[in-house]
Amino acid sequence: MTADHPGQAGGGRPLPTLDLVGRLVDALDKTTVTWCHWKSNEAIARSASGDNDLDLLVARSDAGQFASVLTGLGFRIARPGPDRQLPGIIDYYALDETSGRVVHVHAHYQLVLGDDMTKNIRLPIERAYLGSCTRDGLFPLPSAEFEYAVFVLRMVLKHSTIDGQLDRKSRLTGSERRELAYLRERIDASAIGRLVDSSMPFIGSRLFTACERAAAEELGNAPRAVVAARLTVALRAHARRHEIVDVGLRVWRRRWRRHRGRLPWLPSKRRLDHGGLMIALVGGDGSGKSTAVDSLTAHLGQTFDVHRLHMGKPEWSRLSRSLKRPMRRLRRYGLFNNVSAPAWHDFNGRFPGLGFVVWHTLTARDRALTYRRARRAAGGGAVVVCDRFPTPHIQLMDGPRTGRLPGIGRRPVARWFAARERHYYDHILPPDVFIVLRVPPDVAAERRADQDTDVVRRRVGEVFDVDWADTDAVVVDATQPIERVHAQIMTAVWSAL
Repeated sequence: MTADHPGQAGGGRPLPTLDLVGRLVDALDKTTVTWCHWKSNEAIARSASGDNDLDLLVARSDAGQFASVLTGLGFRIARPGPDRQLPGIIDYYALDETSGRVVHVHAHYQLVLGDDMTKNIRLPIERAYLGSCTRDGLFPLPSAEFEYAVFVLRMVLKHSTIDGQLDRKSRLTGSERRELAYLRERIDASAIGRLVDSSMPFIGSRLFTACERAAAEELGNAPRAVVAARLTVALRAHARRHEIVDVGLRVWRRRWRRHRGRLPWLPSKRRLDHGGLMIALVGGDGSGKSTAVDSLTAHLGQTFDVHRLHMGKPEWSRLSRSLKRPMRRLRRYGLFNNVSAPAWHDFNGRFPGLGFVVWHTLTARDRALTYRRARRAAGGGAVVVCDRFPTPHIQLMDGPRTGRLPGIGRRPVARWFAARERHYYDHILPPDVFIVLRVPPDVAAERRADQDTDVVRRRVGEVFDVDWADTDAVVVDATQPIERVHAQIMTAVWSAL
């Protein structure tokens, strides 16, 4: 279903609820799962429309049933790096096919609070928190008093600590200020003290009043730090590690995360829980393949650890650089010109030379090394998007070039290199998702009018003429509008994630 939610967009128009979000709520309503949207309810319309995460608190006893509902709707688990993983919190992702947007369910089985670097506190009041919920529009929501009390504690632990202030994190963000004002308008102030005394007696009403002032920035920096320290001590029994250890860890992680961006081999985004995925897009010139790869990489890269590799033009290895660079320079003097000859060139029945065989054997080796890197990344939970891919169904692009050369049978050295080329391609197995962009040669030639028409027609024609019905390929009609093409690709990829 797609419905308008009471929330408003920036221009004043209602934000539409995504179809997938509506189906998720309907599916949960048909179960006995106890759940609610537990925080950031001031902007809940943005959550329903996919602009924000869906922060759902779920009763721990219902975790299995909740996970079953999400799995049935196509949600997949993806985990951040080890330093960002938190007990009792799982991230689920799925594609809303109607809008093309990704829905992120941030499932909490525990109320976890604290500085963003560590989230060290587990507040064991989940049962009472869920028990206060009532249905308000699309979602069950906690009572304003419960949400306000937890919000105050979150803000103090996040912004008022000494290390947080020294790191220039002492002020609430604009959205947090709006949330504070939103909650203050809705609470019964006289009920807050009773709630704290009954559900959080280890804090007490006096300390909580001080926390309210600190969260609202009604105190100076030093008094706020004192309040944060008092609150940390009061919550000590509910911390995963001692507060002194946690302060050191917070400071370290802030410094580390600022520098880890300079280390590109370290993943900074989430990886799929049940293993990564290797995706390949194949299509001739004019099929829109490069644009589709750009779109897919950008779409998935917002959430997952994504690697983009070009299997058609693989990065040269050290060996290839040492041999191909001199060969390329010598082309200025008329040598090795035939290495760029198209796959259908027959060389007038003559052997093209050992240089041709060496060149294409090195290309096969580089493709095999690129494939190895792709498989290793996917094995670690990353998503790998390959631009082009060797396949036995296509001989004019990215395949063996030396095995049937005229005269190679009389040249033992050339035969050895040809065998090595075949060996490298034999180690390249099909990807997990193989997408073929199919377009008629005439259309491709019209789209690529600036290129050699014969080359375009031959390469595109081979892809167009293959009967892909007996393969695992997902064939997409690339003559459709580009939005439709990209939507079909996204759907095929998300169904395999």
